[in-house]
Amino acid sequence: MPKIIPFTAVLLSGLLAQSHLAAAVGRACDSETRPYSTWMTDSVIARRDAILDSSTQDDVSIVFKIALFESTVIRLKEYYDADSCGQEDWHSYLLEGAESLLPRVLNVTADINAPLDVFATGDAMYHQYDRNSNATYKQVLDTLHDAFNARTRNSEDGLWYYNAYPNLSFLDGSFPLSSFSSLWQTCFSPTNTSIANDLMHNLDLFKDHCHDDSSGLLFHGYDASKSAWWADPTTGASPYVWDRALGWWHMALVDLLEQTDNNNILNQTQRDDVYTKYWNLANTIINDADNSTGCWWQVMLHGGQEGNYIESSGSSMFVYSLLKGARLGYLSGSTPNGVGYTDAAEKCYNYLVENFITQESDGTLGMDRTVSVCGLTDPTFEYYTSQPIDYNSVFGTAPFILASWEHEMFTAGSDT
Repeated sequence: MPKIIPFTAVLLSGLLAQSHLAAAVGRACDSETRPYSTWMTDSVIARRDAILDSSTQDDVSIVFKIALFESTVIRLKEYYDADSCGQEDWHSYLLEGAESLLPRVLNVTADINAPLDVFATGDAMYHQYDRNSNATYKQVLDTLHDAFNARTRNSEDGLWYYNAYPNLSFLDGSFPLSSFSSLWQTCFSPTNTSIANDLMHNLDLFKDHCHDDSSGLLFHGYDASKSAWWADPTTGASPYVWDRALGWWHMALVDLLEQTDNNNILNQTQRDDVYTKYWNLANTIINDADNSTGCWWQVMLHGGQEGNYIESSGSSMFVYSLLKGARLGYLSGSTPNGVGYTDAAEKCYNYLVENFITQESDGTLGMDRTVSVCGLTDPTFEYYTSQPIDYNSVFGTAPFILASWEHEMFTAGSDT
């Protein structure tokens, strides 16, 4: 029988180092202040933004949104005491959210044909399994694992993002891919090196196909067949850098580094490669930040072009990935161009709070300027800049919670 490792050891082992255990778990909140991370968490719960029900069932991205929020709150409640910091019931909402996903993820055929996003649900399912030993959640995890192994791949053995789009791989998929691979290897198959090898192979394919040599950034995705009208004839890459897709990628890299350093997911060579990918991109991301706001444009490398705008979800993701990297020692000091890593992240974070976060009349927090979804059917500049901008999208609020959490640890001088 595989060894079962507590969920906190999977997502939060970096925070739970023995020498800092008491400081890192269940930190109470000051009654006079309310951290933005906990406040936004309460706000999402109060609005029921991350539950699959009759009002959200037609949202094509709802599974990913719920999975992202669940993973975010699981992390947060191991740092903050949910009872003193949360005005809503975080524990009950996590259970309700996970239960609402069960009909969507218990079908292996559906999971095979769904976008890669579906594998981001692994964290939520394992959390409930770890807490309650409910066999249904282990069944879901087994179903996801079977579906993962049966996913369609391209001629280079890279995973398609979605069967509806043959041969296309989206950078967005790197986050659920890395998350589920790390979870499965750590909890159920710690000696199976093929999991890490496959993960690294897919990450390398993204780097090989999507890397823009002139800027160091990565394009939104690639067509392995190079048959799409937009595909670069040599690499198959799409023509534009979308901030949120790149945000998923950078978050995946820093999370994978943390998991590896605490759970030995990758060997040393693989770990060094992920670190190089992460460090190089941190520097090029900062190079492309908007000079005035410190944040990032919806279509990167085209800042200030008519129709383009500062986008809140990708910007929040970069704040999170930069501050987390600095906290864990992956980034130190300044970029080769002399910009402080934490300075860059803090400048954007302050802009987000001052310009995109609003206190509503009911006491909740709202968040603006989050693009809905972007695919690769028509990846033109006009396409990216004409997609709907959503208010209170979980694609924005969940990364903002993560960014706020890292910022709160940073400003407190936390060493956890």
